[in-house]
Amino acid sequence: MMLAQTLVMTETPAIAWSWFAPELLVAAAALHLLLLAVAGRRRAWVAVPVGIVGVTTGAFLVAADMLVPGVVALAAGAFSAASVFGFGLRPSLIGPWTAAVSLLGALVLTAWQYLDVMAGPGDTLQVGLALEGALALDGIALFTRLTVYGAALLTIPMGAGYLSDRGINRPEFEPLLLLSTVGMALLGAASDLITLFVALEILSIALYVLVSLARRDRRSQESGVKYFVMGAVASAILLYGMALLYVTTGSIELGIIADRIRLLAVPDQPAVLALALVTVGIGFKVALAPFQAWTPDVYQGAPTNVTGFMAAATKAAGFAAVLRLYLLTFGGLSDLWVPILAVLATASMLYGALAALVQRDVKRILAYSSIAHAGYAAIGVASASNEGLSATLWYLLTYAVTTITAFGAVLAIERRRRGEVALVDLRGLGRESPVLAGVFAVALLSLAGIPGTAGFVGKLQVFTAGVGAGLEWLVVVGVASSVIAAFFYLRLMGLMFLEEPTAEPAEPLRLSDGLSLALASGFALIVSLGVYPALVLDMADRVAFVAR
Repeated sequence: MMLAQTLVMTETPAIAWSWFAPELLVAAAALHLLLLAVAGRRRAWVAVPVGIVGVTTGAFLVAADMLVPGVVALAAGAFSAASVFGFGLRPSLIGPWTAAVSLLGALVLTAWQYLDVMAGPGDTLQVGLALEGALALDGIALFTRLTVYGAALLTIPMGAGYLSDRGINRPEFEPLLLLSTVGMALLGAASDLITLFVALEILSIALYVLVSLARRDRRSQESGVKYFVMGAVASAILLYGMALLYVTTGSIELGIIADRIRLLAVPDQPAVLALALVTVGIGFKVALAPFQAWTPDVYQGAPTNVTGFMAAATKAAGFAAVLRLYLLTFGGLSDLWVPILAVLATASMLYGALAALVQRDVKRILAYSSIAHAGYAAIGVASASNEGLSATLWYLLTYAVTTITAFGAVLAIERRRRGEVALVDLRGLGRESPVLAGVFAVALLSLAGIPGTAGFVGKLQVFTAGVGAGLEWLVVVGVASSVIAAFFYLRLMGLMFLEEPTAEPAEPLRLSDGLSLALASGFALIVSLGVYPALVLDMADRVAFVAR
């Protein structure tokens, strides 16, 4: 009796479901696909109840005047049931289509969050915290969702035929990809230490499995082991830094920790040590030098579609955590961490550009390129301003689109080679497949920062933010690194368009419909964001706030 009275008197906490609706949809899709994989031929026993729940939830939301989430839930529920019967003769298509629909729905919900949930009077935005301060809805969370969901949506069609060619088209691929994407989105929205660490582990554990998905490929297994071991060490270091923050401040909420550090209500030395440990742990995830040792080997050995997804989405999610930790939590220690981050950015830009010059494997070249690009993004963070925040968010979005497109082109060549893609394999590609070579060239030009591409606008934004923060010397290093990097980007283009193939190809290039769609979408985004960036740039400027 007393227990019943206690339960009645206990106030049920209000949960702002709309603030993490995209993650709910994608996580539900991942769980649905896992259940389908377990059910085997009895897939209908799973699909019908899931469809009924989705349609019922959608109808309830529509009746509650939440039109967009209701329509998305209705569509997702109906598709989850219809796909099982529609693809009955080809069950391998259920996973990619279900994953793609859920990611598209997540993007729609993210746009709805921006236009409806975050909309305020006039030109202001409603940013804040949910779940007792665990999750934030602000510019970092919004752009992280756009970037990681967009990258995953391009990855799904890109890898369908490729996975079949390599004999690794297993039903767990799409659920793992979706779970990793959910972890990345939550990492961008994490506003306390526990949520941040849990999100980081969700994305990491799924990626450990995806990297080693090719069980009969020694390189893939080696990459998975290296990534797991070094990731575990980095996670332990990061966790130790978080523990120090909690012990010295008595809170796990990033905003409260920031206030107590700023007011010098905590000992200086533990806070500084926590900053150092967090820098090491998170530096591993974004591949900042000197924490980048895992990057070339893992990028080379992992399945190419997984490599592209890692290079694009993991960097965006990792830098989202960097932005929130440095600009908010360690804002009171900016005099200490700005020079340190500037040195790490310098090392990353120069090391990545110079090391790529001597590589002969295309995936390793792009891996070292990603290290250099981590340095460019770090310039925006080191600016420690709203302009730097906006520039970094924009840069991560453009880099994700560009690198996914570049790895898609490498994947198309690898499908014919059935092995590593060396520089010699690019010779004469412009004559054999001018469209594929043209898309790859545009992606390389964007990575080099050539005007007219999305990459140019991204670099211009972070360099401008760096100059505005008084980091002219760091911008000069960034320009020098870009000049060095342009050499190996242009060398790849020269091999494609200026040289003859070394031998007659054994078989023609095969571009599946999904890969063609992904490459066309990436090409269109690179050009459109480079020629007319105003719309997304304005949005980045408008949401350049960190909720606390």
